[in-house]
Amino acid sequence: MAIAELVAPSEAQNVDRIKRNFLASLNHELRTPLTGILGMLDLLTETSLSEEQKDYVSSSRSCAELLLESITNAIEYSSLTNGTSGHTYSDFRPAEMLQAAVAAREPKARSKGLHLSLLLDPQLPELALSDPHRVRQILDVLLSNAIKFTAEGEIEVIASAAPQADDRMWLSVSVRDSGPGIAADQLPQLFGGGKLVANPLADPSPGLRVGLPLAKQITEAMGGALQVESYPGQGSLFTFTIPISAAAAEPPAPLLIEPVEPAAARILLVEDNSVAQRFMTTLLERRGYTVTLAPDGLAALEHAAQQPFDLILMDLQMPGIDGIETTRRLRQTDAAATVPIIACTANPSSEVRAECTAAGMNDFLSKPVNSAELFTVLERHGGLRRGAAANH
Repeated sequence: MAIAELVAPSEAQNVDRIKRNFLASLNHELRTPLTGILGMLDLLTETSLSEEQKDYVSSSRSCAELLLESITNAIEYSSLTNGTSGHTYSDFRPAEMLQAAVAAREPKARSKGLHLSLLLDPQLPELALSDPHRVRQILDVLLSNAIKFTAEGEIEVIASAAPQADDRMWLSVSVRDSGPGIAADQLPQLFGGGKLVANPLADPSPGLRVGLPLAKQITEAMGGALQVESYPGQGSLFTFTIPISAAAAEPPAPLLIEPVEPAAARILLVEDNSVAQRFMTTLLERRGYTVTLAPDGLAALEHAAQQPFDLILMDLQMPGIDGIETTRRLRQTDAAATVPIIACTANPSSEVRAECTAAGMNDFLSKPVNSAELFTVLERHGGLRRGAAANH
């Protein structure tokens, strides 16, 4: 009996490790090809297309986005349910995070003729301590649902902050839509934990619904609450409230004088997937950046030793030396000790983000890479200069 008691914890740890590895591998293997599909579709929209062809591309992209969202939510929900995913707290700027989340969804809302707006409370702290990745996940789920099930009208995001008694604050974010609304007896089904249920927000066909259960589980794990108010014909209001800590604001950065004719910023793209290489290189070069490609970690180290770069985009899962180890080695060199390194990963979990930060990375981009978020990150890290092509 004593032996069994000693063995059981080890077996449980083994099972947990297998679950984590399986989910991480599944996430990467599914999201990586979707990165290529969405990236190529984005590049295709920038070419000369007939109206019929544009409609085909738009429909294809919508299907790929829906598949990506379903995969992401299902894997995250499974991770949280099995206890293989947690939270990593760090400083973040609430207003900036909220603006980025709304901006990422704005094209989809606009394509449906919806007006998407954001209202920020002046009392929001400039800098806060929480898990920004998880906060963004919750908001993404609510925005996705609002856009999906609102046929016309508007969607409004409202963010406010209220002080608590112990130097902490409540961050409250509401998503209000002008959709069809939901009957009171159907509201409990929204958080049904991934059961096969009829979706009260759309058609009566059954489906696996994990978005809202995932958002609710994340919110409650962070010590908050997710609530909904809805009435048929009057739209819905989803509100999540979580505790945050206000962090000390950073001192203003010194004013930098830009040269009259700035050179294009030099970017080292470390990526082993050929489709992702083509998409990212095309996207960056069209905006005037100079791109050097490294297909693996060793090539990245060689390029960094031979020439200076303004920023490095680092894939994580690569053959040979992975992105984490490559970053550690780069940080030990004089040439790349302080160069901003941005993780590009198909596994944006809190654990992976913490590992990236510990290795010396400065920021994160989740695959499939959103072009608007990519350029926001590039501008954030050093205000990277671009060539003349960026101004067209």
